[in-house]
Amino acid sequence: MQFSVLGPLIATTATGSVPLGPHKQQLLLAALLCRPDQVVSVDHLVDALWNEDPPKSAAKNIQVYVHHLRRTLAAADETARVVHQRPGYRLAIDPEKIDTVRFEHTVDLARRAATAGDPARVDRLTGDAMALWRGRPFTGLEGPALLEDEAARLEERRLSALEVLFTARLGLGLYHEVLEEVEPLILAHPYREQLRAQYMQALHGVGRQSDALIAFDDARRLFSLELGLEPGTVLRRLQQDILAGTSPTPAPRDSLCATPPQAAAPAGRDTAAVQLPPGLADFTGRRRELADLFPDVQAHTAEAPAPWQITLITGRPGVGKSSLAVAAAHAAEGAFPGGRYYVDLMDPQGRPKDASQALAELLQELDHAAPPLCELSELLWRYRAHADDAEPALVVLDNATSASQVRPLLPNSPVFTTLVTSCTPLAGLDGAHVVELDPLPPEDSLALLRRIVGAQRVADEPGAARRIVEACEGLPLALRIAGGRLAAHRRWPMAGLADALESPDRLDEFAVGDVDLRKRLMRGYASAGEADWSAVRLLAHEGEFSFREALHRLGAGPTEARRVLGRLLDAQLIGFAPDPGPDGHCRFRLPRLVLDLARDQMRADVELLGL
Repeated sequence: MQFSVLGPLIATTATGSVPLGPHKQQLLLAALLCRPDQVVSVDHLVDALWNEDPPKSAAKNIQVYVHHLRRTLAAADETARVVHQRPGYRLAIDPEKIDTVRFEHTVDLARRAATAGDPARVDRLTGDAMALWRGRPFTGLEGPALLEDEAARLEERRLSALEVLFTARLGLGLYHEVLEEVEPLILAHPYREQLRAQYMQALHGVGRQSDALIAFDDARRLFSLELGLEPGTVLRRLQQDILAGTSPTPAPRDSLCATPPQAAAPAGRDTAAVQLPPGLADFTGRRRELADLFPDVQAHTAEAPAPWQITLITGRPGVGKSSLAVAAAHAAEGAFPGGRYYVDLMDPQGRPKDASQALAELLQELDHAAPPLCELSELLWRYRAHADDAEPALVVLDNATSASQVRPLLPNSPVFTTLVTSCTPLAGLDGAHVVELDPLPPEDSLALLRRIVGAQRVADEPGAARRIVEACEGLPLALRIAGGRLAAHRRWPMAGLADALESPDRLDEFAVGDVDLRKRLMRGYASAGEADWSAVRLLAHEGEFSFREALHRLGAGPTEARRVLGRLLDAQLIGFAPDPGPDGHCRFRLPRLVLDLARDQMRADVELLGL
């Protein structure tokens, strides 16, 4: 059986097309096809079928749809099966039976041909890849975030492949062919600077220098009106070459400006680059932590460079690590003439990026984009060569999951300061200065709630406000969700939300817009395995407990108990209590939200076993 998603979802066998059943069943199949032969969690499947409004019986409904999809596939072809594998389901299939896999494989071959300097092979392979493209991926199944994200990713790969093709054709002097194909793409993607650069090169190549300069003016006018920015370095350099009568040579695809125009500095402005997410207007508290960070981020203002610096911000999911890092980076304006840069080490689906992908993104921000298919060693050489000649700069590496993911992104230059955030301690990151971020204290939590909902509203219901703060456990993310719900309903009594946040199903209440605390926390606790969650359920103690109590609850010997508790501490599932016990020994604390998640998972497992 062959599956095609580059357009409407279809399945075919040697005898013809296969009826795929009702809409929900097709959504289920599409979600599984996004991750061929990989486990897709029940949570992701629920999102794909119901987006932001699942019914309470969603997990049971998934089981029913899986049952019917299994029957559909079995009737057509025994080689494709839906397998139950915790925490969800896996479509057991040869990935080459899916058009997206063949498409991406062919695109990768075309990139290798481009690197090897074989434009004819680039042309042939890109043509083979584009022949698989029947339209927007998942046409007719629009809406679910999982499918929308995958469709956007595949569309980006298509455009990137076409840019590689156009570069190859420009190198062969096929200017008319490039003009014919690139013009409609610019209309559909007006802010894609690379296409505009190739368009200008093609116009210049056919002797239309004036049109090439007009094309540059059109781009500058559009970027200025819509974005308030100037075109990037590559377009400006092309304009200068054409004005000087110099023939612009086609650059490799990835050496063109691959970052969006809003990331490029306006021409003529002598300021350090700032590639940071926007800070939070209502950022509250963290004075001690900022003071702890500032000696690091301000150290390069002295004449002599400070020692090579790495600062790690670690803490529970939702405690505000990213917000603190970004706030500190924004506050460090003027301390880093070499710029302030940011890389999220987690992709939009919550999966860790590999070091090569993250390093390529960082090089693009530094305006040193690497050629296609660069090996990690080549990327490292380019990054460290840049750092050797650079002015003092700050690099924020957000959402790291392991020390091995971070190490390749550490420069070997003392003028670079690296700020890393992670839910885990990254014990293998030698020499890092660690800032352990605790939950906000009650008064700072109340201050944040006042900034979100208004001081008068908190003053009118002080008891309810404190109950909400207590339910949020000092997590800024939880406070922002609760505050966002109150801010959206100005006449809703705060006591009503406080009651809901104290109920057994309180995790369901921590959602506003597209922000869901349960999903965010589970993403942060991704390093925790089933054994860790089982241990949490065994501990099942709201509040503090001693090592002796842990021994009793875990039913383990001292050595095994220490190993389990150490694992839970590393995963941020438990923490140390602020004060030791009467015997002077440390005590542990199990946050109620973690216990809620553990019970939530247990209920989901029971429902899954019900089939």
